[in-house]
Amino acid sequence: MTDGPPEPGVPAPEAIRQKARTFILQWIAHRQGSPAELIRALEEEVGWPARHCLTAILDELRASRGGPELDRKYLLYTLSEGAVAGALAGGMGPHSEHQSSLDELFARSRQFRRSKKFSAAVDFIARFREYSPFNNMLVFLQNPMATWFATASHWQKAFQRTIKDEARGMIILAPRTPVLLVYDVADTDGPPLPEKLEVFTRTSGRFNPMILERTIKNCERDGIRVERKPMGQLRGGFSTARVQDQNWKMRVAVRAELDEGAAYAVLCHELAHVYLGHLGADKEGGWPWRLNLPLNVAEIEAESAAYIVCRRAGLRSHSAEFLSTYVEDSSDLDSISIDLVSRAAGRIEEMGRRLMPPREKPARTKAGP
Repeated sequence: MTDGPPEPGVPAPEAIRQKARTFILQWIAHRQGSPAELIRALEEEVGWPARHCLTAILDELRASRGGPELDRKYLLYTLSEGAVAGALAGGMGPHSEHQSSLDELFARSRQFRRSKKFSAAVDFIARFREYSPFNNMLVFLQNPMATWFATASHWQKAFQRTIKDEARGMIILAPRTPVLLVYDVADTDGPPLPEKLEVFTRTSGRFNPMILERTIKNCERDGIRVERKPMGQLRGGFSTARVQDQNWKMRVAVRAELDEGAAYAVLCHELAHVYLGHLGADKEGGWPWRLNLPLNVAEIEAESAAYIVCRRAGLRSHSAEFLSTYVEDSSDLDSISIDLVSRAAGRIEEMGRRLMPPREKPARTKAGP
């Protein structure tokens, strides 16, 4: 007995497969969310039967040698066989409480973009002269903590700020003159800076410092080195995959001058970058690979995760003001992975609750005779 023709209005299996493949390729190139989000979006776009050919299509794409290297790593680490199988079996989606918290945060961010404070911040940045990438590099080599810099005359003319007596100028190259001296904002005195540029590291509310201590200790378990470092007044911290000691996978620095609550908020943001895969994957499967996301999407995701964690820890931060720089329209929010944000937030929150046992090291296979 042979199968009859497809029912009217129902696409043939091969047509479903082709539509599914096209959608998956577009997802890999532009969205790069979690496996669960891919499955939900695929079913909405192509239909429920598309999930049956998802595994085979991903296997073919992983085996293919074509395509950008960053997309291939996303396939191998984020859309791994195990992760996709777990999502197909009904893995958890984002927590409903996290979703409502983010909806509120994004609404506040958009509202802030229309405020006078945001306009003042944009005006502050716009009044700086354009410096070449080479001169920016020169300034960084002389003072890695520099944030905003300009010549003494420009500070005076544009901002009514004067250079401190003990300030050390930084040399840059300029047309028609051998060199110019520029000064970081930390080396100037004058009227207050626009609040938007300083409040992002401030927090309020009652905070248990043991949460910060436990989180830092648990970072060691994941191969993440956390250190407190002096930084410019407009920086809170940074995260990087550049580590000199091979015993560490990632490095996070938090500004030394911050109080414990503010330091925790910054640490949450930088850890979110790690656990969301913005710095690359953990080859042992600790976090995904999503290195080629647009900057605004990566910052929205990291601050969103930090906002969830800090809010549940009793800290009120200035996430809405920070995100107002990145939240421009609905397309930005459509590109973020609420699922991965929720998972990263839950992971960071758990790190502050208890000291976790050491991870078991992967077993090494013995070499043959």
